[in-house]
Amino acid sequence: MSESLVQCVRTDGFEMEYARFGNGSRAMVVIPGLAIKSVMKSAASLQVPYKMFVEDFTLYFFDRRKDVEAGYSLEDMARDQVLAMQALGLKDVALYGVSQGGMVAQHIAATHPELVWKLVLGCSTSKPEPQQLEVIGNWARLARAHDREGLVDAFIRDCFSVKFAERYRRALLMMYRDVSEAEMDRFAIFARECDNVDTGDMLADVRCPVLVLAASEDRVVLPVASDKIVDKLNAAGVPCEYKVFEGYGHAAFDEIKEYKDRILEFLKR
Repeated sequence: MSESLVQCVRTDGFEMEYARFGNGSRAMVVIPGLAIKSVMKSAASLQVPYKMFVEDFTLYFFDRRKDVEAGYSLEDMARDQVLAMQALGLKDVALYGVSQGGMVAQHIAATHPELVWKLVLGCSTSKPEPQQLEVIGNWARLARAHDREGLVDAFIRDCFSVKFAERYRRALLMMYRDVSEAEMDRFAIFARECDNVDTGDMLADVRCPVLVLAASEDRVVLPVASDKIVDKLNAAGVPCEYKVFEGYGHAAFDEIKEYKDRILEFLKR
């Protein structure tokens, strides 16, 4: 991993790692979703699937802050993300939040509109659906029990389409082969807070165009969660576009190039 690719921003209260690449004049901030291992562990692998963005944007992929304790809320995640962006001088950015990252991104866009030029929400939600509570609750339970094999199996099964999981299962298992107890404890803290997302009323305060992306076979947050986000945005008169990718699951953003093509189209308009 290139030392210049992964960097660390420090504020008075915490440290947060991020990966930076691209040469574009506008910043694109990506807030990932729940991950058993930090995306910083495989940051170099992000450059190929996101190469289509590098001429127009300088990309910043953020991890969560380094030290967290139980009860670290979505509001805390959003606050710290804002502080990290401000410390780096980032504003008027293209903000792309994936899954839980989309929950955080909704907070940021609603409370700090000066930071966000355009907003993309990928397979996210503004209120937990019953299936989300069950699926992510099971992940949290397995993580707290330090059942690495059970957690990895459930995560792969729930996130990826059957075809993708079968084709890349060996590679996915290799990626998670050395998950530590500390990483599972950290994952459980973040997973638990997905139960508490409640951003529906905040969406009326968003002041930028929004692209909402969903997947028809999403078994984690369900496409109805995106339907509800779009309904809230439309009711508030927030400019909004919506696309559902048919036949894909929660991790459609990792499985198909068309997902990123649609984001780039939205951002370049």
